[in-house]
Amino acid sequence: MAHHKIFSTNLFVLNDFYKGDTEPMKKYISDLWTNREYDNNWQTKSANLHKQKEFKGFTDLVITTSKKIIKKLNYEVEDITITDMWANVLREGENHQAHTHSNNFLSGTYYLHSDKGAGITFQDPRPAADVIVPRKKLITLDNASLLIYASQQNRAIIFPSWLPHWVQQNKSKNKRISIAWNIQIKGQIGEHHEFQSAVI
Repeated sequence: MAHHKIFSTNLFVLNDFYKGDTEPMKKYISDLWTNREYDNNWQTKSANLHKQKEFKGFTDLVITTSKKIIKKLNYEVEDITITDMWANVLREGENHQAHTHSNNFLSGTYYLHSDKGAGITFQDPRPAADVIVPRKKLITLDNASLLIYASQQNRAIIFPSWLPHWVQQNKSKNKRISIAWNIQIKGQIGEHHEFQSAVI
C-alpha cells in the first residue's frame, strides 16, 4: 500500500537559532518596554526592528535562513525582504488571540526570553479536516488538528504567513519576550501560461 502525504503545510523549528550576542536586542526592547504607553499584550509601536543596528546580525540570519527554506521548497524567487519585525512582551496571564499575517509569504517568531510558559498553537488550515474525526489512539503530526510548540528560549519557528496561530496564556511569572517578523518575496509569482501571474 502506497501512503502519500498530500497538501502538506511546511513549518520549520530551529533550536539554538542565534549564536550572536542577544544582550543589545534585549536592552533595546527593555528600554521601549520601560517607556511603554500601555500595559497589556505589549508590542513595539513600529515594526522596524530589522532596521536597527542592535538587530543587524539577527536580521541577516533571518534572511539567510528564509532563503534556505525557499530553496528547500523548490520555489524560484529573485529576492526576499523583511517587511516587518517587532517585539512582543507577554506578562503572566496575557495571551495573543488567533490571527494570520496577511500580505506576506513567510512569517516567524523567535523566543528571546522565555521559560516555555506560553507556547504557540497552530491550527489545521483545512476547513473540512474535522468533519469526522475518530477517537485518536495516539496524537501525532499526521492526525492532530492543533499543534502546540513550546516557547523555548533561542528557538525560532518559521511558517506560512496564512497559517492561523495564537499564543496561549502565559502561565509563567516571567515575561515572555519574542521577536516576530514577516518575509515577502520579490520577482515573478505564478505562471505566465496560466494567465495568473504578477511581478512583486
